[in-house]
Amino acid sequence: MNIDKHMEILTLRVFFNAKEAGHLPAYLGSTLRGILGHCMRDLVCTQPGVQCHLCQVSHDCGYANSFNSPGNVGGAVNPFVLYVPVRDKKIWKFGDTCVFDITIIGDATRSAGFYLDGLLAMGERGWGANRLRFSIVQITNPLHNTLIWSGGKTWLRNLHSSPLIAEERTASSVLIRFDTPTRILVKHKLQRKLTFENIVQSLIRRIGLLSHAYTGHIIPWDEDALLEKARSVRTVEENWRFVDFERYSMTYDRKLALPAIEGWARYEGDITPFTSLLAAGIKLHIGKNATHGFGHYEVFYG
Repeated sequence: MNIDKHMEILTLRVFFNAKEAGHLPAYLGSTLRGILGHCMRDLVCTQPGVQCHLCQVSHDCGYANSFNSPGNVGGAVNPFVLYVPVRDKKIWKFGDTCVFDITIIGDATRSAGFYLDGLLAMGERGWGANRLRFSIVQITNPLHNTLIWSGGKTWLRNLHSSPLIAEERTASSVLIRFDTPTRILVKHKLQRKLTFENIVQSLIRRIGLLSHAYTGHIIPWDEDALLEKARSVRTVEENWRFVDFERYSMTYDRKLALPAIEGWARYEGDITPFTSLLAAGIKLHIGKNATHGFGHYEVFYG
């Protein structure tokens, strides 16, 4: 099952340095998403007292279309994901570096300049509850090893997307390691461990939704046939842990529970038909709350 190259993506790698010592949450995905969202909203919002879903101009708003997904034909899914590799670092010292990736998906790559402006503005806003100050150092394109921003200079010619490449390969064993909180729900119930069928079903739905919403392309896969094949792939090793995660929501003015899992599993069987799907998911993530950095994984083939 090859996923054709109809979907464009753009990954930006962002480097910030702490300008003072202080504390931040152990997992920064939700914090960074919140700061970026506030910065992007401040750049364009003409009705700050109105919630996006009630705003009459939300369909033409760059912020609403990135963070609130109003009226997408494919459903409610946002066109970017974060990946924050730093974990369990609560104490920050002056000069410490924070690095994260943001991947912009499909039609949203045409608004890459808007995302860039939002990222640059993050250096002017305090982070976390204590408003810890950070300064931006560089923004790069890790796929092409090119500069986007450094020292006040911008290389706009490097701010371009590339096709999502997800090629098929032959495999009979695969280890999938989830290194950020992951939320896959079946019948509204969080899965505490993942079968290969769980993973395939979640990827089919997420990638299909992103494709429909942000490229207008409906991927013609036979979900029933794929899931039947996935059921024959067995779990031979696994190790999972529950992550009791919560975040503060400005919209609801309270903390929201986002229970998740992390861990890994090794699967054996006919993996070949699913390798392109797994490759696409590495870039697009899996499950819910991908804009918080959830659902990132690595794949290792036997």
